[in-house]
Amino acid sequence: MNRRTFIRGMCAGGVATFAAPLTTLASVPSPSKFVFVLLRGGLDGLAAVVPMGDPHYSQIRQQMGFKKAEISELEQGFGLAPGLAPLRSLWEANEIAAVQAMAIPYRTRSHFDGQAVLETGLDRPKGSSDGWLNRLLQVMGGDHSGIAVAAGLPLSLSGQHPVMTWSPTRLGAVQDGYLDRLHLLYRSDRQLADRFEAALDLGKQVETGMMTLGRARGQAIAPILRATAGFLSKPDGPNIAAVEFSGWDTHANQGGANGPLDRLLAQLAQGILSFRSEMGNAWKETTLVVMTEFGRTARPNGTGGTDHGTAGVGFVIGPKVARSRVVTDWPGLASGDLYENRDLRPTTDTRAVIKAALAGSFDLTEAQMNRVFPGSDTVKATPNLMG
Repeated sequence: MNRRTFIRGMCAGGVATFAAPLTTLASVPSPSKFVFVLLRGGLDGLAAVVPMGDPHYSQIRQQMGFKKAEISELEQGFGLAPGLAPLRSLWEANEIAAVQAMAIPYRTRSHFDGQAVLETGLDRPKGSSDGWLNRLLQVMGGDHSGIAVAAGLPLSLSGQHPVMTWSPTRLGAVQDGYLDRLHLLYRSDRQLADRFEAALDLGKQVETGMMTLGRARGQAIAPILRATAGFLSKPDGPNIAAVEFSGWDTHANQGGANGPLDRLLAQLAQGILSFRSEMGNAWKETTLVVMTEFGRTARPNGTGGTDHGTAGVGFVIGPKVARSRVVTDWPGLASGDLYENRDLRPTTDTRAVIKAALAGSFDLTEAQMNRVFPGSDTVKATPNLMG
């Protein structure tokens, strides 16, 4: 498929734009594909990969906790939430690693700051105007290319290297991403950013618990991931993709099994499996990393939800994973073990996990990896994550 055919395919059903002058996509030197999926809003990691084996789990989660019979057991006392149970097929194929008690290196409860740190790959919210995915493209050079499948260009792909964006207007993602784009506009003014975020949180807290916004956004997960696979699976398609989904900020009526959050997790699982199927033969060279800016509080709040927390969960998915396992230095859920007596304590740096996933996908030196993540020389890739 030549460049013109590729661009025409991108425009079908969406809006194709370019963040910099177009470069040819022919003669891509590596077959490896890497996808970064950002779950904006702060996914509750304790509700996704459930620590049933922790003796304090039931007490701290109360009515919002899962029963043992409801989860899909993995190992070390952990299990998948009912909505994520379809990912058990990946577990049995040795194609998924769940990383628990993971967090960005900067302690914050702000969506703005948390997402900025995760997307720039730095250890603080400010200091770079480009994202780590764009720096990855700069380091690899050659004809490697990237695409953002989102309502706009995510910070993770912003930078000097030319990339493409595809806005899936038929799926409603442009409208759903409106508040996320406002996030970027307000972030430069600290006072306005704080007020904007406070207003968003207040609105979520007074919702009746229907999580309508989250469910509406979740409806497009599978189609968007299938579209992403359609681009990446082409012989001369992009090597790197950034995808984002909102609706994970569960301040009220989060629910348990088959509750609002669990149903959203089910859509995520369906999307991941749809992506895997759509990739076809290219799947064997593909790695997905799924992350969120922070986890949620360990204890439910008074409205049946959870508030902004610290450590959470992420996933590394694909045939290049060494084996299916739960990667964690588990800190425990006893009151004395919690961060600031409210959050799961972080024991793993997001950058360590991403470095390991990149090392398993591309032939990068440690020096190149540290250029992708400036100031991270002391952060070593998570061992034995990739094959």
